[in-house]
Amino acid sequence: MDAANKGKTLWEMLTARLHGANGNGAGIPFYNPLNHCIGSAVPVAFSNGPRFTGYDFTVQEIREYTRHLSGQAYRFTDYVLRGTNTKSMDADEAITVRMRVVPNNAGAFDSLLLSLSDEFAFAEDFLAVVKDDTNEFRVKEDKASVEDTFTRINNVTASYEAVVMVVSGTTTDGKAAPGKAQPAKVEYWDYWRDAELNTGKTAKEFIFVEMNSDTGWFQIWRGHEFFS
Repeated sequence: MDAANKGKTLWEMLTARLHGANGNGAGIPFYNPLNHCIGSAVPVAFSNGPRFTGYDFTVQEIREYTRHLSGQAYRFTDYVLRGTNTKSMDADEAITVRMRVVPNNAGAFDSLLLSLSDEFAFAEDFLAVVKDDTNEFRVKEDKASVEDTFTRINNVTASYEAVVMVVSGTTTDGKAAPGKAQPAKVEYWDYWRDAELNTGKTAKEFIFVEMNSDTGWFQIWRGHEFFS
């Protein structure tokens, strides 16, 4: 952390970035590893699942998450993609997914493709589920006879608190356009499991439970590695 930000909270640093840039009319730099802009086309290959066939995806929103790990600011980015059905172009048939891009130890990044599994208003009993000491999250599909059990990634027990720069407009060089970035606070819990594939092998499947810290609104995102 640089000297200018020493002693500041993540929220204070984020709002300072936004207010400072809005004052001079310049774009706001953010973690944009894929160099996408709002409206960029993003191919989603068939290997990610047949349900994405026949859809054209474009970037609708970009969300930069920042959290503290061992005293250091750590960032990752969600590209919110809107998929339009190329056969009908019906807005009711559009789908929304997130491509989550996370830095890795090799100096590159890993990408996940996440779909919204559920969302709902704050519920005390659900909060108790993600805060219990089992570190497990169980999911039962409709009409399924068994539950899928996910556990916290790397056996972390606590939730993560993050500040989010929500970008709805970008400049040509991939920065947040002035007036097109808003701050948000979230608390989230991450889970994974080894899911069996048709080939007899396994692959990691992920669930992220995210709660808006101001409204209490929950979203559950579920997915797997993104295949390009």
